[in-house]
Amino acid sequence: MKGRLGWLDVGKGIGMVFVIFAHDHIPTMVKTLIYTFHMPLFFFLSGFLFSPTKYRSFSRFFISKCKSLVIPYFSFSIIVYLWFLFRYSIGDIDYSSSLFKPLVGTIIGIRNSEWTVHIGALWFLSCLFITELIFYFLKTKLKKNLFVVSALIFMSLLGYGYSRFVGEPLPWNIDAAFIAVLFFGAGNVYKESVQKLNPILNLRGLLFFCFLNLTTGYFNFLLSGQRVDMYESLYGNYMLFVISAFSGIIALLIAVQKIGTNAVLEYIGRNSLIYLALHQSIVFSILNMVFKETLEQESLLSQIWIGTVYTIIALLMIAPVAYVIKNYFPYILGKSKM
Repeated sequence: MKGRLGWLDVGKGIGMVFVIFAHDHIPTMVKTLIYTFHMPLFFFLSGFLFSPTKYRSFSRFFISKCKSLVIPYFSFSIIVYLWFLFRYSIGDIDYSSSLFKPLVGTIIGIRNSEWTVHIGALWFLSCLFITELIFYFLKTKLKKNLFVVSALIFMSLLGYGYSRFVGEPLPWNIDAAFIAVLFFGAGNVYKESVQKLNPILNLRGLLFFCFLNLTTGYFNFLLSGQRVDMYESLYGNYMLFVISAFSGIIALLIAVQKIGTNAVLEYIGRNSLIYLALHQSIVFSILNMVFKETLEQESLLSQIWIGTVYTIIALLMIAPVAYVIKNYFPYILGKSKM
């Protein structure tokens, strides 16, 4: 695959399609299986791109991440907050707290609460920011991969323990970042070992890892009685969660290799941040208003169809918006005009 790690853009594109589809009205079990790996996948791919050596100091690294993650987080948070106010004004939202609470909550960044009711999937950006800070220190201080991997496992266990026994989200998703850093770090290690792992990236491996993801994900659901959901601080059994997440990631990496170059998926992947920010909070809310009666009458058999239609419409609606933002308003993404 040519150019700017085209395979990675395809992977992000497929992952974003899964994210959008999983956020819609689809059968519980389908949603459950997608949730086993779709967010860990994005942390993994972000880790693949991570390279601390290109920054001469922590301050340069910090400023760079503020531009690429914090600025988009606040920019899109303001956009979706204004949309939240519009929906409230027309009676589309039942919200009894102060309307200033979500605005302040954007700064506090406590997911799954009244403080961030407007943000939707944007929690990922603040979580990724904290995750990258954590991994920067692990990578620059511990040096050897063995020590780094050991620290990643230890931190993920701490994050898991916190979610299990406390469960209250921390500001800027610090608790979720302790889990996410395991996948982020794995993506970085994968970059250094990709040639050694190529032999297992074949059709037989695809079938095996798909099967492993389905079985471990399903058993985790049976044991815990609920799906894995990083936003909700739900992980079920730690081992089953980790195995299903990594097996899903590996299966997707193999699928990407088989797909090869795909202009549509690469476009979605390159603009995944914009799709992430707008699909749930804005596009889906519009579709829900338009198709409200249909959704109220939907049967189980029609959920896949409705989810597919929603996903396609969201992808089409956001595509020109992404073009406009990148070419005329790049400041929203923390970038300047070329």
